[in-house]
Amino acid sequence: MKAADAVSPFRQRLPFAGLLLAAIAGILFSDGLSVSPIHSWITLGCFVLILGCCGSAGRSIPALGITFAAFALIHAWDWNASPSRRIAEWWDRHPGEYEVRGVVAQEPHSSPSGTLSFALRIESIAPAGEEKTIAASPIRVMVHWSGDAVEYGDQVSFRAVPSRPEPPRNPGSMDYPAWLARHGIFTQFRLDPSVPGHMISQGLGNPLVRFSIMARHWAEQILGIDLEKPSAVLGAIQGICLGVTENAPEGFTEEFRFTGTMHLFAVSGLHVGMVAVILWFFFQLIRLPRVWSVAASIPSLFLYVSVTGFKDGSLRAATMASLFLLGLAFFRRSPPVNTLAAAAFLQLAADTNSLFSAGWQFSYSVVLAILLLASPIRHRIVTWHCADPFLPPRLLTHPERIRFAIWAEFAALASVSFAAWIGSLLPTLVYFHLISFSALGANLAAVPLAFGVLSLGMLSLLTGGISAWVAGAFNNANWLVTKLLLLTVQGSALLPGGHWFIGPPPKPYPVITFLDLRGASCAVIRNGFCTTMIDAGRKRDAERSILPMLESAGVNRIGSLLVTRSDASHLGGIPSLRRDFRIRDLVLPSDPGKSPSARAIFSSQVHSTYPKSGTQWEVSPEILARSFLAEGDAVTLRLCMAGVTVLWVTRTDDAALAHLEVLAPEDLRADLVVMPLGGARMETVCALLRRIAPRALITPVGGFGRNSIPSQEWTGVLGDLGVTLFRQDQTGAVILSGDPKNPTIRSWLPAGPELKLNPENREKPGPR
Repeated sequence: MKAADAVSPFRQRLPFAGLLLAAIAGILFSDGLSVSPIHSWITLGCFVLILGCCGSAGRSIPALGITFAAFALIHAWDWNASPSRRIAEWWDRHPGEYEVRGVVAQEPHSSPSGTLSFALRIESIAPAGEEKTIAASPIRVMVHWSGDAVEYGDQVSFRAVPSRPEPPRNPGSMDYPAWLARHGIFTQFRLDPSVPGHMISQGLGNPLVRFSIMARHWAEQILGIDLEKPSAVLGAIQGICLGVTENAPEGFTEEFRFTGTMHLFAVSGLHVGMVAVILWFFFQLIRLPRVWSVAASIPSLFLYVSVTGFKDGSLRAATMASLFLLGLAFFRRSPPVNTLAAAAFLQLAADTNSLFSAGWQFSYSVVLAILLLASPIRHRIVTWHCADPFLPPRLLTHPERIRFAIWAEFAALASVSFAAWIGSLLPTLVYFHLISFSALGANLAAVPLAFGVLSLGMLSLLTGGISAWVAGAFNNANWLVTKLLLLTVQGSALLPGGHWFIGPPPKPYPVITFLDLRGASCAVIRNGFCTTMIDAGRKRDAERSILPMLESAGVNRIGSLLVTRSDASHLGGIPSLRRDFRIRDLVLPSDPGKSPSARAIFSSQVHSTYPKSGTQWEVSPEILARSFLAEGDAVTLRLCMAGVTVLWVTRTDDAALAHLEVLAPEDLRADLVVMPLGGARMETVCALLRRIAPRALITPVGGFGRNSIPSQEWTGVLGDLGVTLFRQDQTGAVILSGDPKNPTIRSWLPAGPELKLNPENREKPGPR
């Protein structure tokens, strides 16, 4: 047998690979029964087909079948019959206010507004004003806290109304309820600040978890000695050493995401492997016996994993390292692929929902690709520049040996980087809608620098408890290495075509998505591969909703961005958009108004202003725009595309509506009107709508103004006028499809209305 065949993963016995496959099939089968039964039967058919192909290994088929059934039953209990799901369904049938007492089950997370949220392990629940307990642990819920400052392990009590987590309201947004459900949480409590919660006692959590949280906070303080806070350098050091990025500056991780180096902040095999090597060499240096070295290394690895937050990648790496070390202790080395399968199998046995975690999928797909592909790729790269195999090594000159050795090291780094890129390709497409070509080169320089950052960080932590001065010296050295890392990543992010967002194929006709931004304004127009935007929402809207929507749609550049009003709710997101996308033409009103955000953008962004009132121009192929009242801080905009006309009315005060009354009816006529109804006078608006004769009206709802929420009477009033109302607090995003054969307006949420603008309906008389 050839040497290459002896080490090939495809020619080794991999018993855990079969068990892992059976476990995954069982989980998918059980999960599909509650979502789409046809998917379950497809999964079962594929599994049976694989068993049939493995008929020669007949003794393993019963074990695989038992594993399949066991994991299917375990996941059915975890997912469908868990107490948390049962009590959530009971609350759906019995709404009301409840007295809740429980223990904080995770470190509270603080939002930018200062609100705390955390998972709570329920101890007792009773209807408000009653003493009867209706449920107890092991129920977990999410609490949005208002009251005394709390920490992990604190016992708290409060009174609130249970509710389901809100589903995503815009395309591309994170499905937060699904994410919570995979963590066993189906209910949330949002406390009223006027009725705050109270802390009863402290120190009831798991002592190991409490120690891990305290150790992480201590490590953050040590790593920050003599460094600016907050800063990109400190954020990178804490992220690489501890996996902590909450305190990093806004937008700090974008370059790492675009260059495929985001894994440096996910404590995984890179970090755990280095810690394992350092521990092993340290124990060997003090001549500790092999068995005792293993016995000391394994708990140390899991201690590091606990301090960094029990991430999926770090758990996988620690489990693999532990199995490898046990093999060293007993002089039995397992094939790396089999060790990887064993680690995945054990994690799924502990929590079957880990299979649906992005971190779990990223971690195992990348490591599997490295184990299978790195060696063949390295062998191929080495052959491009190596000595003649028939030439005796003693005939090589010293410079030639150095040159070939350097190339061999480069081939090793390049093969691992390329294999990891291949392994992360599918998860990156699915979760981030992104392909990063610059990752191939960026990782070659970033990974060695990250080793340096982690090494200096560990030295700082080891000496920080003895001397803050010595820890500060290591931190300053780490500052230089981290600065080189940031420059490398930022330079790679600036490469033209270094990354591309990939989305579904665009429609052959224009599609407008009116995002639901809680009172702010933003609409995205996709016309083939051309993208036009109307307004940019607030700054937080850009990060939470607009950027995810654009990335999921595969947008890589924005043609025109038209702003209809100079205030923070219409143009506050422009800096975030310009950071990630190139905007060809930014069109703003002529007057910045009184908004500080608008004045800052007017002074710092290159832009143009609207043409004279009534002027028509082409903003995108086959899309014509006409602006009215363009001399102030607000613009009325009329858009024509594929035979459908949309009118944006940004203000509904008497002065703005009076200006519209002087326009000719043909200039105002539109199929759809976008208009805020909060605080508007019904008589004036109805008179304007009779002139516009629309079939539908979209109104944003939300915000903190006194007139941010329209009256419920508008539904009946507009219904009498023959206008379908799309209230975005009820519909979420609204999508206008400009299909020439069948134009439609529909809400993003399934329960919202849908209106067809077919020729028969459009010929009907407008509002009366």
